[in-house]
Amino acid sequence: MTAGTLARQLWRIGASTAHRAEAGRIRAWALALATALLTLAVGGLVIADASYDGREHRTLERSPRLTTAYPDEPVRALWRWDPAEADGLAYDVIHLEPLADGPAPPPGVSRWPAPGEAFVSQALLDASGEDALVARYGRLAGVIDPSGLEAPGEFLVYARPAADMVDRSLMRGISGFGETIGSGVLGEHLHHYGKGEFLAAYAGFVLLPVALLVAIAARTGAAARDRRTVLLAALGGGWSARACCTAGEAARPVVLGAAAGVVALLPALCVDLSFPSTSFILASGDVRGAVPLLVAVVLAVPAAVLLVTVLGEPRRRARATRPTAVRARRSTWSLWLFPVALLFTVRVVDLAPPDMVVVLYASGYVLVLVTLPGVIGACVGLLGPRLAGVGRRQGVAGLLLAGRRMAAAPRTVTRLVAALVIAIGIAVQLQVWTASLTAAAQGAVDSRERLGTGVLRVAPYAGPDRVRAFQAALPSDVHALAVRVRTEGRGRVELVGDCPALREVRIACDTRPRPLAFGAAEPRLREYLGGVGAAGGMEVVVRAGDAARLPDVANSGRELVLFGAGGRQLPLDTLSGIARRHLALSASVDYVLGGGGLGKLTTAARWLRLLSTVGIGVVCLGAGIGAMADFLRFGRELAPLSVVAPGGRLFGAVAGWSLLLPTALASLAGVGLAWWLAAPIRSLAPSDPLGLVTLTSGALVCALALTAWGAATALREATRWRPVGD
Repeated sequence: MTAGTLARQLWRIGASTAHRAEAGRIRAWALALATALLTLAVGGLVIADASYDGREHRTLERSPRLTTAYPDEPVRALWRWDPAEADGLAYDVIHLEPLADGPAPPPGVSRWPAPGEAFVSQALLDASGEDALVARYGRLAGVIDPSGLEAPGEFLVYARPAADMVDRSLMRGISGFGETIGSGVLGEHLHHYGKGEFLAAYAGFVLLPVALLVAIAARTGAAARDRRTVLLAALGGGWSARACCTAGEAARPVVLGAAAGVVALLPALCVDLSFPSTSFILASGDVRGAVPLLVAVVLAVPAAVLLVTVLGEPRRRARATRPTAVRARRSTWSLWLFPVALLFTVRVVDLAPPDMVVVLYASGYVLVLVTLPGVIGACVGLLGPRLAGVGRRQGVAGLLLAGRRMAAAPRTVTRLVAALVIAIGIAVQLQVWTASLTAAAQGAVDSRERLGTGVLRVAPYAGPDRVRAFQAALPSDVHALAVRVRTEGRGRVELVGDCPALREVRIACDTRPRPLAFGAAEPRLREYLGGVGAAGGMEVVVRAGDAARLPDVANSGRELVLFGAGGRQLPLDTLSGIARRHLALSASVDYVLGGGGLGKLTTAARWLRLLSTVGIGVVCLGAGIGAMADFLRFGRELAPLSVVAPGGRLFGAVAGWSLLLPTALASLAGVGLAWWLAAPIRSLAPSDPLGLVTLTSGALVCALALTAWGAATALREATRWRPVGD
């Protein structure tokens, strides 16, 4: 028989045993599911990278060619960027003013907007509504084509100011559009975290759990296959022969899983996909640009899964012809690498440059979770003999059997415990990161909940004529105060306004400057004063006067603050439009505590929730699949004991000692370890440790459920077991 014929024969033997082997069907479904999810996960990584590249390319195409950077090119238009916010998300407002020989309009816009017109993206139009955008930016000239957007869901405005509001001193000269270097000077990528941070989170929350699922699927039902592998070795089969048999057994489910992964990826090639809870829309054009890499992924992932299944088999040659289970030599590399990764992750904030902290922290955390199963396996292997010894001395049969089973086959318990601990680690990371992001923006969130739009800040402060025009255009139920904040010394806040405005905030109308105690101020005014720093002991002075004539002094800033009569809510969009038409081209109307990156933090928290939910779901799926096969084996191992120990007490005792004890201990240790690993994040913004109580309780409930499942499976197998000549 030739080598090729033998290889095909062994391949067919492996394929024929796929369903007849112990836990064969469970393993087939596990391999198919793991391959499909790995194809999706690695394909998602490629798609994410292609999306960032495509968005950067489109941003460069619409970026202005500033004549300060290209002095040899003529000034053909005026350009200005301003930030804005809608639906909790920051976005860009681009002011344009073409000159006589203006260049082509920016990508995505068919023509230059006329004075007082604006082009807006469809996503912003859907989120804010036409009336709000008209109030802010003027007449709508049309919708920006998706070819001119970073992503289909981007918020963007191209606005042209009215003729009387064009201020060349506030705008920059450009020769046209289209940059070739850098990452662009505008775009939604400036309002969110970069590629490195996202890919690090993706690797930790998605790729690592999927890799764990692949490892669990590859070793599902391993005991029977290991005996067969040893038998082949005893019959003279080399490593290649054993590999052919193992690959043949796994090939069909792996190929089916890869095909399922391809089918799941196809919609991203055809239509723009929106991601739940993130407001992000993936452009199908970017995905189509990554087709060659996706094809490579589809071919490489099944090959990698088959390689994992082959490498996971015992490689030691049998010393006898008797088919017995052979213990592979345990690797110790994880035991040495684990403490190094642990210390590095905790101290990365002190060791790494600031722009690399997130990426290196995520890499260290992933390395800790990768090496953790080996450490858990070593602990289980040490715990087993000691439990067996205690059980023998005390005469406790359940403890004796559980200890010896753990000592003989620690990997069964290790797989369950490792999955549970990794799920805990992901959950703790979600908790501390979300808490940190929330804490960073909590002040602004709380202020908005208390005040809403009852108090608004308007900047910049303009000349007397424009301030008076702005005041005249305000609705009758809106009062304005002029504010000057001096930063030198202990600081000083000066408020000036007419008598109706002062009376609205419970201040007597007096042209002489009068001090105002921060604690005694009207609640809305006190909230505003706290927003400008007066809570720290700054002097506050109030007087009646013309809000349009507040002189500028050195080391000070000026702005207007608006109050609604009787505490009513103010129309933010309408007031923004009034400010842009009368105060300045770049005028902004904002909350007392402005955005301050609130949209960026909110978006990051949404992505973390989505990715971590996927990761925890995959880990739980892996734990469930591994538990199904391991409990089936567990039941068959204990089934003969039903002859000498009828009833379920023995099975419950063995399950309790061999499953509940390790998983409960690992749950407590996992929560503590994950909380300690989160120290760098908690050092930036403290998190509530009481949240760990719920997490710990949930982990213990899962441990109890696994134990009950294992005991019930063992009892069911015991009732079905009949003695056979095996």
